[in-house]
Amino acid sequence: METKICQCGAEHKGHICMLKSMGRFEEIEHITTSPTVVCFTCGVEANSPENVCNPMPLDK
Repeated sequence: METKICQCGAEHKGHICMLKSMGRFEEIEHITTSPTVVCFTCGVEANSPENVCNPMPLDK
């Protein structure tokens, strides 16, 4: 199995961009139910900063 590199240049298996590239959409659903951060790089919203490459607080 090839090692995929995250958009931020590291091997992050929990980042949404990596989960998306692996087709793990059910997992993404669980970590985007109550977003608190947005990725500055791609704009995806997530529950936790650990799930995106470049987290910024989500202004509501």
